[in-house]
Amino acid sequence: MNIKKNIILLISFMILIIFLLPLVIMIYTSFIPQGTMTNIVKEFYLNDFEAGYMSVLRRTISPLGNTNYSLFKESPETSQSLLIESKEEKNPGIKMIGSTRDLRKMDNFNFWIKVDNPEIINGFVSFEDINGNSQSIPFSYKSQGQWEQIQISKKALDKEQINLKYITGISIILNNEKGILDLNFLIDDIQIQNQYPTLLNYIIVWNEEMFGRYIFNSFIVSGTILISNLLFSSMVAYAFARRDFKGKNILFAIVLITMMIPFQVTTIPIFILMKNLKLLDTYFALILPHLVTPFGIFILKQYIEQLPIEIEQAAVVDGAGPFTVFFKIILPLSTPALAVMGINTFITTWNDLFMPLILTSSREMRTAQVGLALYQQLTQLQWPYLMSASTIVGLPIMIAFLIFQKQIISGITAGSVKG
Repeated sequence: MNIKKNIILLISFMILIIFLLPLVIMIYTSFIPQGTMTNIVKEFYLNDFEAGYMSVLRRTISPLGNTNYSLFKESPETSQSLLIESKEEKNPGIKMIGSTRDLRKMDNFNFWIKVDNPEIINGFVSFEDINGNSQSIPFSYKSQGQWEQIQISKKALDKEQINLKYITGISIILNNEKGILDLNFLIDDIQIQNQYPTLLNYIIVWNEEMFGRYIFNSFIVSGTILISNLLFSSMVAYAFARRDFKGKNILFAIVLITMMIPFQVTTIPIFILMKNLKLLDTYFALILPHLVTPFGIFILKQYIEQLPIEIEQAAVVDGAGPFTVFFKIILPLSTPALAVMGINTFITTWNDLFMPLILTSSREMRTAQVGLALYQQLTQLQWPYLMSASTIVGLPIMIAFLIFQKQIISGITAGSVKG
């Protein structure tokens, strides 16, 4: 018996891992600076000079001042480096040009350098952004005649002075203040080391891609619909469960029938109605059609009918009115059903993509799901950003379930045990 129990537990545990694996992959990938889960780009070379073609170098590297450069068969880690030859140049060096680079996730900027002249001990690395602003970070060279790795930390850069998102040029320059003739030096393995793990993906997505606004819109819409359904759906359900009036069964049948109508059928009428009311691209267009849902009425009616009617009768005898009975007795006793209906309403509204996509047009009115769907089309190859956005959008659902899991379970199992 114990063997069967252990096998069942093992199978359940394996199924749980399988279901949680996509969630773990999504969250893990959101902390990667670049690449994917199987190919994490912790560092990348701006140039290691192994290409061996001067035509390629001339498109990516520009000499500064009265200098020339060429490939040289010596390197600290590979096979060749870049030889810079200067003629009485005060600040000889090179500038890396070409595509715009995003250095916001950079941790360190590294390169190897070798200088044979003992009088050259200082230099600086200059970063220039798309607006023409620049910042120079000094460094010291101590290993005369030997290869030495220079490291420039991102902490040394002033984010207020230069825009790290759009870096158009990086220059490596030596100080030749004495004007030494025929100054030659070698540079190799110019490298960017990324922060890993990093929270910058979340910061970038939240601030620059307007996900903060999308989340706010979703909270406004989902929260309002949730509160209205808890109140209005429970009122309607209480009337169906405890009051006798003409046409009661017909009206409840109509409520049930509306649950069977595909939402695609009602999309065009709702759109035309919102357009005629001039409510398109507003919160009202997203909220009004869902103030009361047939699912909420149905599940609450079934639950209220199971409650002992004697409690209500005793309250009426004590002088309680209909609203007192409803708010003081029915609602507190219906907490499990309200939790199930509430979490279902919140999740359904939060995950709704179709209606917000149709009823809104401006970026400021997008909900989280619409923003995520449109963002996926723009960042198909930038998985860390996409996974960060997905985690932000899915986090409220996870938190809601963790908070209300006891109420949800009690609501599901209510009535399953008698006695």
